[in-house]
Amino acid sequence: MHEKYTRLIAAAAALAALSSTAPASAQAVGMGTGKQGFFTYSAGAAISKVASDKGLSMRIQPFGGSSAYVPAVNAKEVEFGLANELETTYAVTGQVIYKGKPQPDVRVVAIMTPLRTAIFVRKDSPIKTLADLKGKRVPGDYASQRIIHRLTQGMIANAGLSMEDLQVVRVPNVAGGANDFAAGKTDAFYFALGSGKVAETDAKVGGIRALSLDPDPAAMAKTRKFVPVAYAAMLKPSKTMVGITAPTYVMAYDYLVLTSTKVSVDTVYKLTRIMHQNKAALVAGFRPLAGFEPNRMVKDMGAVKFHDGALKYYKEIGAWPPKK
Repeated sequence: MHEKYTRLIAAAAALAALSSTAPASAQAVGMGTGKQGFFTYSAGAAISKVASDKGLSMRIQPFGGSSAYVPAVNAKEVEFGLANELETTYAVTGQVIYKGKPQPDVRVVAIMTPLRTAIFVRKDSPIKTLADLKGKRVPGDYASQRIIHRLTQGMIANAGLSMEDLQVVRVPNVAGGANDFAAGKTDAFYFALGSGKVAETDAKVGGIRALSLDPDPAAMAKTRKFVPVAYAAMLKPSKTMVGITAPTYVMAYDYLVLTSTKVSVDTVYKLTRIMHQNKAALVAGFRPLAGFEPNRMVKDMGAVKFHDGALKYYKEIGAWPPKK
């Protein structure tokens, strides 16, 4: 019983800490993110702090993964959330992982930053290329973060592989995949560059290395069958890019700040303005947000639409309609 109550007290303390980022006198809005260690958790925490500092009280609300909180954003159970462009398209249109369960009230606030991702192996692993993953143990399925399975499919398709060529190890989310890798249960794991979990896993296993994507148009066409919005981005070794041991191509796609049609124009307008005017503060909160470009917060995403509050601000600064 003592252990049970200890856990309850710890959980209550964590919740209180999250809530304390906003002034008690204001009604805070929520920002849906993944759990601690996820890219979205750190990015969401940075956005929430800057928003609160600038007059829009906000607190992060961690979920098991984006497949859990995108529907919550749609229903306004949480006012904002972070998700990649591919998942957002599927959510709005009711396709693939959202087949039969469209989320028609999801809207975009802004393009946050390109998310750069890779499949990592141990630094001394004999696995040198994505093709070498054939027959190896790789995380898959991702119960609470289903979009990651699709992204993994796109990554290995680049090398002409399918999930049937791998030994798929079921995991709940990307953090679970990293944990299994650190425990020796898998030979590789998928994650976003710059995430705290990548650095943690690197330290646990004595070094990791990202497998390079093939940027050749034919190889990228295979990737885009699964991830139409993907592109190859070159990264060079740096202190902030754990796992990049040599010039390496990784898979990149845009990450978005989402909201719902049910959230007020005024609230969304405020967050859009705060993000546009405070890049330095955002980067100070989470260094990978250096990829955020205030002059590239909008683009035409077809079926995925921007919230009226965001459009109000973009029209004021001459950013809407987006330039070709």
